Amino acid sequence: MQGDVSFTFLDRIEEVELNIVDGRWQSALALALTLPDICGGIAFPEIVKHYRDGRVMLDRQKNPPRDVGTQYIRWFDEYAGDYFKLSQSGEKPYICGERCWQLRCEYLHQNKGFLNDENNIRFHLGLNCGMSVCQLDSMNIQENGNDIHIDIEQFCLRMCKAAKSYYGKVHLEKDFSLYNKYTSFGFCSGNTKKESCFYYCTSLWQ
Repeated sequence: MQGDVSFTFLDRIEEVELNIVDGRWQSALALALTLPDICGGIAFPEIVKHYRDGRVMLDRQKNPPRDVGTQYIRWFDEYAGDYFKLSQSGEKPYICGERCWQLRCEYLHQNKGFLNDENNIRFHLGLNCGMSVCQLDSMNIQENGNDIHIDIEQFCLRMCKAAKSYYGKVHLEKDFSLYNKYTSFGFCSGNTKKESCFYYCTSLWQ
């Protein structure tokens, strides 16, 4: 049995929340870190990749590819940062767009796509561990480095709130349908031979 599966943007947010309820922290964090990817592309489609000489890059279809990192960072700083303050009266969020992008790349892609030669940033992920940039704690200061503590549950909940807020503000004028469908995922029925099932599933990732 095969079928198409479609997920809306709100479905993705809900799945983050359900993973939190179930205590599936790795899954919750992985999905939460993708929300600025989607929102950044919707908010800033004009941000595309350029060559060093300023010329716009073009893909095989002659379309300019997204500058995903810049979109991600800008969306977080403009739309999510306020949700990541330690208190409502706080001036700055405890994590900025650039650091969130770094966390996303390190967590999802083993630091691929992020150059961090000058800043020795260390993330500490946990539960009920508080959220802070540990420059504020003299015991955790290390020379030429910053430690950032991330409470996974709070991080995910705040990211969901930011994404919901952005959706509520712009969904009538922005086209979220471009990111609604992830179709043609195949599911093997119980009477499908293991060999063909294995081949089909693994071929999806090739």
